[in-house]
Amino acid sequence: MDKTGLLNKDVQVTPPHEVLGQKLQSLLPSTPFHIKAGRAKELADALEISVPQLMMELVPIARSYDVYIPVSNYIVGSCAMGLSGDLYLGMNLEFARQPLGQTVHSEQFATSNALLHGEKGLLALAVSAEPCGHCRQFLNEIQGGKDLTVFIPEKAPTPLSVLLPRDFGPHDLGIDAGLMASQCAPLQMDKIPGELVELALDAANKSYAPYSNSPSGVAIRLENGRTYQGWYAENAAFNPTLPPLQMAIIAAIAGGENPKDIAELALVETASGIVTQEWNTKALLQAVAPEASYSVYYAK
Repeated sequence: MDKTGLLNKDVQVTPPHEVLGQKLQSLLPSTPFHIKAGRAKELADALEISVPQLMMELVPIARSYDVYIPVSNYIVGSCAMGLSGDLYLGMNLEFARQPLGQTVHSEQFATSNALLHGEKGLLALAVSAEPCGHCRQFLNEIQGGKDLTVFIPEKAPTPLSVLLPRDFGPHDLGIDAGLMASQCAPLQMDKIPGELVELALDAANKSYAPYSNSPSGVAIRLENGRTYQGWYAENAAFNPTLPPLQMAIIAAIAGGENPKDIAELALVETASGIVTQEWNTKALLQAVAPEASYSVYYAK
């Protein structure tokens, strides 16, 4: 339910307008990946458009930041609205010399961006084209995801349940609370060797891992000293699962950073977990920031 009053599910959005986009760009900060609900209303009023149309105008702005596509060169952008009414931009992430499974889709970026800011669900998503099957499955994992409104240019607002009929999701595997509403049981460590490991442990405790019961979290420190977290987010269909380093990279990019500037990474997971993030995290880190230090710690 939209308690913000910002979402008009009956409005049909049109493709982004170049002139509006230029004016909007001049009103945004240098890294507009998170726009508070009140500011979104101000921007929509200034442009004399609806908030859903504002979300559509933000899609090409998200695309303008997408330089991390060395494989496909296919630029994608999206804009999600959280339950708070805040807006979150997303874009594709691809990694050279890595399996395609390491890729982050734009819709995953926007969802993770919202999750990193404490959102407990999404109300709407604006995209330039209909989401692929991978993304529909990922979005279906969100608590209340079936009611998510998807705005596609020149089409009536469409619920995710229409885009993904006869779905397979958490409910089919006995999970009541989905992504953004459920977290793992708290992990503990007898000794925490430093701030970065403490941040990684905190991230691991935000994991959504109901299928493997193998929570994990990452903390990265950049060369400028800033730190970012990311945590594990599983999916009922397994393959759309998002590893923790990808989420930490999303946090860094949304913060205006370049992932190649990662200087140090700490991964915390359980030694007894049936799934480990150790090897794919190491491989991706070496591809993104080969000089960065890498440490793994185990919690219980």
